Amino acid sequence: MRPQIVKIFTYVLCALASTTVFGTPLQVVNEPPPPNPQRTIGPELPIDENIYMLVAVALIFGIIVAYRRHKATQKAQ
Repeated sequence: MRPQIVKIFTYVLCALASTTVFGTPLQVVNEPPPPNPQRTIGPELPIDENIYMLVAVALIFGIIVAYRRHKATQKAQ
């Protein structure tokens, strides 16, 4: 990219970041957040729900990548 475009992009990115930081409302440090009127029963974030599917997809993806790399090295020789 040209240096002018990079410089403009940097200025725009910094301007957007600063408006996000300074545009947030101030919160009193000593004041606790208001209580939630609805109480949920059970875990709020089920993080272990599909862990086996995630591991299976990761293994399949790893096997595909290893096979392609092995195939590429065999072609080069």
